Order: sequence, then C-alpha cells, then structure tokens
Amino acid sequence: TVVDVPSECIGYVTGARRAALGNMEEEWGTLMFFMNKEAMNGGGKGRDRSDRSRGGSEQLAIFGDRRARRGAELKIMSAVETKSPGVFTRGVREKFSSEKGFATDRFVLKDDELSYALGKEGATRKKLELASGAILQYVGHVAFVAGDLKERKRCKQFIDWLLSQRRGSVTVSDIQDRDDCTEMMIPENCKGWVTGNRGSELRRVEQATGTFMFMALDKHGEERLLIFSNNPGSKTGDGGRAHAERMVNEMVQEKLRGDSRGRGRSDSRSRSRRRNSRRR
Repeated sequence: TVVDVPSECIGYVTGARRAALGNMEEEWGTLMFFMNKEAMNGGGKGRDRSDRSRGGSEQLAIFGDRRARRGAELKIMSAVETKSPGVFTRGVREKFSSEKGFATDRFVLKDDELSYALGKEGATRKKLELASGAILQYVGHVAFVAGDLKERKRCKQFIDWLLSQRRGSVTVSDIQDRDDCTEMMIPENCKGWVTGNRGSELRRVEQATGTFMFMALDKHGEERLLIFSNNPGSKTGDGGRAHAERMVNEMVQEKLRGDSRGRGRSDSRSRSRRRNSRRR
C-alpha cells in the first residue's frame, strides 16, 4: 500500500528518530518507509531534496497483510489530517459497502459526536474497535470502519448506540439472534454500584476485558446490562465477554455482602480497592 504524505507532515508522521512510525509498525505488524517518486521514475536529477519536497508530497510504502496495511494506512491518514486538515477528507462522502469480505465504510461525525466517540486519549475509539473486531479510525470528522461485513455493521451499530446514550436510555431488543452479546440482570440495589460514578466502573471493566458495555432497556422496558464483544472469552481466561461477566458478578456479590454487613457504599468500595492494590 502506498500513501501520499504532504511534505509538511512527514516529520510529524515519522516522529523524532522515527519513533512515531516505529510505533505504528509495531502496532500493526507492518514495515513502512518513505520513497521518492522522482527516484522511482528515474527522474529528479539535479534537484535537491528541499526542491522536490517543497509544496509536494512523498510516498510512504506500507508492507504487510491486507488488514494490517489498511490499519496502518488509516492511522497515517488520521495523523496527516490532524496536521493538515482536509488532505484526505475534502469532498469525501459517506459510503457503505455491501461487500461481505474485507472492505471499508465511512461516515461523517459532527463535532460533539466525534469528541464523544473518541474519548479521553482515544479510549472510546479503542474499545469500540476492539469489541467490534473492526478497524476504526477517525480521519478528521470522517469515521473509517474496515473489516468484513459483520464487523463493519457491528462497529457502526456500537457507535450509534454510544451516541444515543447521550440523549437518554437506549432500547436494544434483538439480542437473541446475536452471537456477540451477553445479557445480565442486575439487582436494583446493585445497579449504581456496578455502573459507578458516571459509568466509571463499567469503563474499568471494559478496559480490562476489551468489551463494550451499557445498561439498556428490552422491548418490555426492563433495564439490564449488555456486554458486547466479538470475543466470547472463557471461564478462567482474561479478555472477552465471560471475563467481563465474572467481574460484574464479583461487584454484585461485593455489594450484597457489604449490605448484609451494614457497611456504607464508599467504605466498602475503598476497602475492596485497598485489598486489590495490596495484591498487585
């Protein structure tokens, strides 16, 4: 895969001592280096590098398997767009492919939607990407979703549900036909404990397990916790829906034990965290 990178963005994309490019290579398992178009065509003789680069671009070659190349390419595009807005998004329209195999969809996000779907230091984008199994990257205000049809649809649906949460309760009624969801009924007196302040406990579980979780209403208006991930997990292993379910069950049992002992919420959780920190 070859990407044209504007000359003024090359230093930003490469990083000091090639650190940024090296990090992307490590993340995606690719090999990347810049080529010179004139050199490739046998031209450019008598022109120094500054003359060739001024106001132009250089080609970045990306080597690896198809999925890895696309992931690295979108990361490069995102970095370039940050440094020089409009390079890859000017005039771009939304596109959804019907291709069952590997392909890329794209759609535009508004300012407030982008901020919410990105999260602090990109945490929300990363969790949606990991839980859906798709490649998700924001290039300016355009969301690019790459993967097979199932992965792309799942990722778009996750983003839609995420953005809907800003407006109130979300209704999800068709989970019986899904193979990427675990449903948990949480006791009423444990819901606040499980979600945490502004969802902090759910975010903690998501980060530890690579899942996407939220409270949602079913078709009867009953609220329950939904755990989404393309990784089902295992009874004892780390990561996936089974791991998230275990963590939530532990929180429920912790709350019920605390209530039975007449202990306050803040005291119980702080003691639990102290016990955990001593184990680390």
